[in-house]
Amino acid sequence: MPPEAHVNNPYVLEETDDFAVVFKPPKMHSAPLAKKTGGALLEWYTSRSPSVFDLMHRLDFETHGLVLIAKNAKSFEFFKSAQDNGEFVKEYSAVCANSASSLPSGFPLPPSFAAFEPSEEKPLVIESYFRPYGRGRKLVRPVTDDVNKHREFATDRGGFYRTEIIGRDGNFFTVRIKRGFRHQIRCHLCWLGFPIQNDPLYPQPTEPAGEPLALCAHALFFPDPTTGKQREYRISSCITMLCA
Repeated sequence: MPPEAHVNNPYVLEETDDFAVVFKPPKMHSAPLAKKTGGALLEWYTSRSPSVFDLMHRLDFETHGLVLIAKNAKSFEFFKSAQDNGEFVKEYSAVCANSASSLPSGFPLPPSFAAFEPSEEKPLVIESYFRPYGRGRKLVRPVTDDVNKHREFATDRGGFYRTEIIGRDGNFFTVRIKRGFRHQIRCHLCWLGFPIQNDPLYPQPTEPAGEPLALCAHALFFPDPTTGKQREYRISSCITMLCA
């Protein structure tokens, strides 16, 4: 993390002619909401850079960490192809609460695992479709039933969205995804029985208590649009500092 950086402020970790890797603090939107401008990460970056095309992915409002921004149409299309081919990887760290005693309404039975010692070589995989749920359809719920697939169900190119747990140290989880859906990691960890600490939505909506969500997008892996070589960007997780 740059010495001048602070976990509550955005900053640029790396910048080239084709892309920028930018830190999004918690409680900041990645992109402007419909009919509302001001305060989003993309607007912050656009105000300081004359060359911006679009975000390559977004983080939830409560989540902090690294976001990739394409600076021109050519790099955007390159990264889009990399995403489609599974070459764009996002790695997260999360501090989870104690195992949930019962699932919230709308969740199917959780997946069962004989052993829970994940590693990069043998990750623990959680897979599902998603569907909107709750008041205003702001939440999501995992879906595994192919027979009754509804048109509003979100799929990853017709298949399941996949969350890989690649490490666990007590209640500290390391997770990877290649393509993601809204609240995917939050929902999948809650489904497994480990809701993320300070989450105001999962397992059930509560009034925000002020403490930041203990979820950080701490690493990005993707091919360089000019050289094709693998790029890796990583920051130390800010979770301990934020949740102290």
